[in-house]
Amino acid sequence: MNLNNTHRDIDLEAGEEIKRNEYRKMGTYDFVRRDIERFFAHPEEAIVAPELIQPQLPKPPPEFVRNVWGSAAGVGSGDFHIYRGIRRREYTRLEMIEKNAEEERLNKEFQMKQKELNDLAAEKTAKKRAKRQMKKAKRIAKRKLKPKPGCKSDEDSDCSDEQPLENVVRIEKDESN
Repeated sequence: MNLNNTHRDIDLEAGEEIKRNEYRKMGTYDFVRRDIERFFAHPEEAIVAPELIQPQLPKPPPEFVRNVWGSAAGVGSGDFHIYRGIRRREYTRLEMIEKNAEEERLNKEFQMKQKELNDLAAEKTAKKRAKRQMKKAKRIAKRKLKPKPGCKSDEDSDCSDEQPLENVVRIEKDESN
């Protein structure tokens, strides 16, 4: 990436780009400003956001240790530093394993709690839905039980669209399923 670019300004009144002849090193602010200007220059183009970086996993423990200290040999001056490096890497690896296990445990707890809350909400919703449907069925049954204003006799087959309340409720439940 070329850090030495010409400094460019945009004349807001004329909408033209003014190019200066001064060269200077671009800083973080200049890079961000340049990117924003590019985005606004072509608003129809999609902006690509970088993907999240996956956490770097520690190296697996070595299968064998190359510097084995014998019982008859004296330890050299550099062996302590080798031992300290091996020990540090192992502690880092174990710490990462414990951290991942804790994250998984917390995630499982969270998922279980979310599932319980969703189940409770679904139960409440179903109960309220059933109550609304019962009220609606009673309202419909009440409306159907009332005689029509044009009918005077009870024996007219045209006027009797009556259904018992249990049948209306049963029909409403079947329709909701």
